[in-house]
Amino acid sequence: MSLVTLIPAYKPKYLGDLLLSLWQQSVKPGRVVVSDDSPQASFTQALADPQVAHVVAGLHIEVVRGPCRGSSANWQFLTRHHMGDAEFFHLLLDDDVIYPGFYERHLQAHALGHFPVTVSRRWTANESGMPLRDLPVPVAVAQGRDALLSIDAPALFASTCARGSNWLGETSNAVYRAGWGHTIADPQVGGISYIGLDDIGSFLRCTLDRPVLYINDHLGYFRTSPDQNSAQTYGRPLKLAHLAYIALSVIGHRAGQISAEQLHGCVMAVGAAVLHHYGSQDDLVDCRAAIGAWMAGAPDGEARFLQAWQTYAGHPEAPAALPLAA
Repeated sequence: MSLVTLIPAYKPKYLGDLLLSLWQQSVKPGRVVVSDDSPQASFTQALADPQVAHVVAGLHIEVVRGPCRGSSANWQFLTRHHMGDAEFFHLLLDDDVIYPGFYERHLQAHALGHFPVTVSRRWTANESGMPLRDLPVPVAVAQGRDALLSIDAPALFASTCARGSNWLGETSNAVYRAGWGHTIADPQVGGISYIGLDDIGSFLRCTLDRPVLYINDHLGYFRTSPDQNSAQTYGRPLKLAHLAYIALSVIGHRAGQISAEQLHGCVMAVGAAVLHHYGSQDDLVDCRAAIGAWMAGAPDGEARFLQAWQTYAGHPEAPAALPLAA
């Protein structure tokens, strides 16, 4: 099985941990592509240091210049142009770490069937890399004894976007079959964007074709730090993430994966959070007005939200009733 690791790079701060986690894999990737999106090409400079030359050569690391248009654009750039002929790919974020058996376990899981993506459990760690807590997974997963769980679309839509919660994690703890790279390269379903939640959005989109396979074992960690997007309360990435939960619930409802009641529940819960946290943010005036109208029962609430959302997300044509094509 051939595997390529794609690293959308921005922060060279954790480069040592990143390289070490790849170097110590029991099954190493065939090649590693680093897309340097940092303003001063910091990753390119760091990887050119003679002290890491043997690691760079041993991991077959190729460095390319990123598009420098934000994290989603860098993810899309890598999956569109740098997957090569590999059968599998891993989109590894520059501040996360995978444990030594990560690739071996994921490839073993893929060998059991034609799954679009395998996703493993992970820890949440502090900035130094010390695991502090588990990602809050559903009770059935937390208490289950099955090492592998096949998760279909109804189960995943109901347990994530319908609840405004992502218990699966990010692409860092997932290995994709190459045929599903489009779920990251083109983050939309039926014309509805899920940019901002590119990770769980791509997992959900995969389930519209086939179930995803969940590895119920911690094989890495998500690092928290003050400078990451999720820590910037009023940053555009976190605003997109809030709104994308509603967009994904619309996708799920139109695809017949969640009920009208579940969609309504998501709109009320996430909508209330948006109105509370971003009530004074000028860039969300149209989105807030549309959400408020939808929460108040306006018959065109969904259409108004989609129009405002698509414009904010950068895809201004909002579909009113387009078929959902993966």
